[in-house]
Amino acid sequence: MKNWRPNRMKQFWLHSLLRTYTWVMIVIIASFALLISYVNWDSREKEARQVSQRVLTRTVSEVEYYYRESARSAQSLVENQARIEGIYKYFSLSTPDYFYWQLERKASPYISVSIYENIDDLYVRNDFVTGVAFVLQDSTEVYVSKRDNRSGYKVSADAFKPDANSFAIPVSDPVSDQALGVIYVSVSSDVFYKAIDNTRGSIPIAVSITSPFETDMFHLGEKNDREEWLLDETAHGYQVQVAVPRDYVLSGSIFSSIFILALSLLFIVILYVTLKKTFSKYQTQVVDLVETIHDIAQGEQGKRIDLTKKDQELLLIAETTNDMLDRLERNIHDIYQLELSQKDANMRALQAQINPHFMYNTLEFLRMYAVMENQNELADIIYEFSSLLRNNISDERETTLKQEVEFCRKYSYLCMVRYPKSIAYGFKIDPGLEEMRIPKFTLQPLVENYFAHGVDHRRTDNVISIKALKKEGYVEILVTDNGRGMPADKLAEIQDKLAQRTFEHTVDYSGKRQSIGIVNVHERFVLYFGDRYDISVESVEQEGVRYRITIQNEEKG
Repeated sequence: MKNWRPNRMKQFWLHSLLRTYTWVMIVIIASFALLISYVNWDSREKEARQVSQRVLTRTVSEVEYYYRESARSAQSLVENQARIEGIYKYFSLSTPDYFYWQLERKASPYISVSIYENIDDLYVRNDFVTGVAFVLQDSTEVYVSKRDNRSGYKVSADAFKPDANSFAIPVSDPVSDQALGVIYVSVSSDVFYKAIDNTRGSIPIAVSITSPFETDMFHLGEKNDREEWLLDETAHGYQVQVAVPRDYVLSGSIFSSIFILALSLLFIVILYVTLKKTFSKYQTQVVDLVETIHDIAQGEQGKRIDLTKKDQELLLIAETTNDMLDRLERNIHDIYQLELSQKDANMRALQAQINPHFMYNTLEFLRMYAVMENQNELADIIYEFSSLLRNNISDERETTLKQEVEFCRKYSYLCMVRYPKSIAYGFKIDPGLEEMRIPKFTLQPLVENYFAHGVDHRRTDNVISIKALKKEGYVEILVTDNGRGMPADKLAEIQDKLAQRTFEHTVDYSGKRQSIGIVNVHERFVLYFGDRYDISVESVEQEGVRYRITIQNEEKG
């Protein structure tokens, strides 16, 4: 440290580090960009194959489904002899004679013999059907119906050409199983478009459906030999081919790669400028940091590192160092104050220890004498007083919660003896809190204050209680009474004192005794538990006082 000041402005090696770090980052970012580009291309390639396979499976399923539905609908047109007779009559009679025959025909009210009604019912039940054509075997005419012309019309068999998007359904007599002909059921292309769109998402795709007669039933997108087609076939011989255009994968990958590389280049430029600016400030910040630490080490204990010109990790180091120095100063102050308080307490205990063994022996003699005279209540009082006195003059600095509450119980018992029918007390400790360590004489002063100032001797229902409760993340100690309470100004004064977290003491060895009330309790809790401890007091005149002490659980590191 002796040579630091003369050499503090020498050039740091951070500049060479900056160049090395920049080149390393360029190589890493470029490699990462290329890797991302490859991963993106591979991902798009896999996505294209997966989408093609899903569309193929879905389209095959849709073709097979609508073929079965078309076959069911077509078979319903010839499901009984009455309907078959109606079809034959339609082809053999003229239109007026056919209508006249329908009027004369007596059939079941549940069976329609009219081809018009049956075809219309087929359209109603199947919204995907756009047309129906009936080619009767050995007939020279074909019945053709469209959704917008449901009644249909007859055309010559030689001039008839079925729709490309129709299923050819052979039908037969359900009784004799004799072939009747072929019904062509035209299916709306929208059902296939919708199924494909729901499956492919936003990816372009080519789909082709070919009938068993090698005619194109449906086609989407351009079909060429450069694509990698996936092929599958339905149970009834309809072939489905699916492919994702190669241009989609290639163009998308090129665009993504250009974007990634451009973004990487921009990031490299920004990174270089930022690093250069940051490292240029680094030297000044390090110099100030080291000089300040040097000054503190030389004795300027009140000096702190300037945080206004520190960034990032140097700011963290500076803040942590300042915080450490502040806590060290507070700890030294707290230890000093605690030692002063302890010396004062030891002096007062020393003054109180006037031949304690003689006092204990005398009290024990009086207790045994009372027992011999059958004065059991007096013996109990002497025993409790002896125990209270023994605990009061011991030089222990801390105790368990159970021992402190037991001390309060003995004290309350001795106070209650004077007014046995007007004062009651009760104490409760949740399981697991009995061995909790707390400063000694921190609850007894609160009980003492009640018996000294809070008891209303005109009443017979005076009561005080102490409860130690185990909560989620903290321990709660409640000291509650129903005594005289405090005036508002006195309560405000105590609350102001309880809000303080630092204390100043002067040791006084004269005969004048300092207060050991609530403020003294608060001070020793603060010194013992620190920020984990908190206290509040509530009071209403003639309704009592309630002290609430909370101690947060110690964090486990």
